[in-house]
Amino acid sequence: MKRRTLVSCCLAALALGGAMSAAAQTFPSKALKIIVPYPAGGATDNLARQLSVVLGEKLGQPVVVENRPGGSTVIAAQALIAAPADGYTVAIFDPSTVSMNQHLFKRPSYDPEKSITPVGMLVRIPFALMVPANSPMNTVADYVNAAKAKPGTISFGHSGAGNPVHLSGEIFKAAAGVDITQVPYRGGAPAIQDLIGGQVPSLFMDIPSSMQHVKAGRIKVLGVTSAKRSEQLPNVPTIAEAGFPGYEAGSWFSAFVPAGTPQPVIAKLNATIREAMATPQLTNWVRGQSFEMAVSSPEELAAVIKEDTKKYGDVIKRLGFSLDN
Repeated sequence: MKRRTLVSCCLAALALGGAMSAAAQTFPSKALKIIVPYPAGGATDNLARQLSVVLGEKLGQPVVVENRPGGSTVIAAQALIAAPADGYTVAIFDPSTVSMNQHLFKRPSYDPEKSITPVGMLVRIPFALMVPANSPMNTVADYVNAAKAKPGTISFGHSGAGNPVHLSGEIFKAAAGVDITQVPYRGGAPAIQDLIGGQVPSLFMDIPSSMQHVKAGRIKVLGVTSAKRSEQLPNVPTIAEAGFPGYEAGSWFSAFVPAGTPQPVIAKLNATIREAMATPQLTNWVRGQSFEMAVSSPEELAAVIKEDTKKYGDVIKRLGFSLDN
């Protein structure tokens, strides 16, 4: 009886494996959808639409983009989780959805580790510490010394409370041991305008949003938050190089599917996304946006998410910050 049961289980496993392989071979046989957790016209949406064109050509099926903004990306996360786990619904998320919301909400509505599966990273978005062009501060050391000389008098603006840019400043504050005050804005554009206008003395901001002003000489970048120097600003040191070893913060856009999606389908999606991102059309677009190409395997993305979950979770817990007070 035990032998017959074992044989039956083995045959069932082989049949399931065969069915999954067959599914991957015929995938896709209909249109795909990319869910974006932000409104049309933003960086995530623009990336999704660029990718959808090339991905559709590679897969031989239409790829449509569906914007599901709101709820600090929770609405989009729930839409992905509710979709069939067949590879036909993909989402592009940043760390907010899979590394931060479970800490930002006291009563999170989903568990990203159990309900969302990585397909692969697409691009990284580097951040930087920046000041107005006429600021007397020229280095990270200048900034720290000024903050220590007059505790509580220097503030840093950012694009929204609880997002990765805000938390990159909070992580720096702890690493440098300085008393600086965070000033939240509703998006990067008003924060940048106030920096240029002198209403706020410094910003932690993503480089793509501010690059045109850096090139125009209106903003001075003191240090970048990433582990290595920015491709766009190769002469600007990292904050780690500037005296704070181990400091690293930033964001990324990555592709995800619902948990339970067959592994062969995930592998095919990852391989096709790699091909798409390597095309001149997308390579040039990514460079033009001041993003950094960072295509990865599902396993590599999972490792990044695990690291970010701890990093941002620790600072959110320390701040006692939540979105559902």
